[in-house]
Amino acid sequence: MSAHLTNKLDIYNLLKNIQKSKQLISLSFESLPDYCLTSLLEVHHDAKVLIFDEPNPEISAKLFATKNEAFFSLKLDHLPVKFKSTLISNNARNKYNDIYTLFPDEIYYPQNRNYYRFITEYIDEVKATIFLSSTKKLPCQLINLSLNGLCLRFPYSFASCFHVNQMIDDIYIELPEQNGFSVSAKVQNMRIENNYSNIAVGLEIHQHRSSIEKTIQQFIFRAENI
Repeated sequence: MSAHLTNKLDIYNLLKNIQKSKQLISLSFESLPDYCLTSLLEVHHDAKVLIFDEPNPEISAKLFATKNEAFFSLKLDHLPVKFKSTLISNNARNKYNDIYTLFPDEIYYPQNRNYYRFITEYIDEVKATIFLSSTKKLPCQLINLSLNGLCLRFPYSFASCFHVNQMIDDIYIELPEQNGFSVSAKVQNMRIENNYSNIAVGLEIHQHRSSIEKTIQQFIFRAENI
């Protein structure tokens, strides 16, 4: 599976997550041995422009005179993220001399999945329920979501209800401003969290109905543009 994101929506969502994480980003240039640290300030979807914090007040003018491409790298969720981007001139330079670049054409991000997962655990309006049978349902927290997978968090007391390769036929998900939908999915992995307070269950979705994919895509796009 390729570790390079090339889909524009996936790239946009990843860049917005990097911005929200406020991670320090290593900034370097070809043929220059040194690097400096910056952060991603803005991601303008319509203009397809990224704005980075100026790491050195004296660096921009020299770089624009000699370089037209910058290399960025960081760690996000303990995974390496790397991309290069073309520098563009900021005609309305402010006193901070922020660095402007174009959207990258691709981003190296070796996730073990086909689609970028959007973090949902901090969105209160997102609801999820697993129906293990007609009489047994378990409310849970949706941690993240993509077109082909999701991760759910449960109290540790429910750990015995799940095992790897288990098929779950009915997972009902409610997203803000969207109709609720159900998916079936297979348990791929489980991990203990918060000193045995919770268990996180990673699942692969086994239904790929176009209506559900469209709902997920619309939710991600709206959430990232709030």
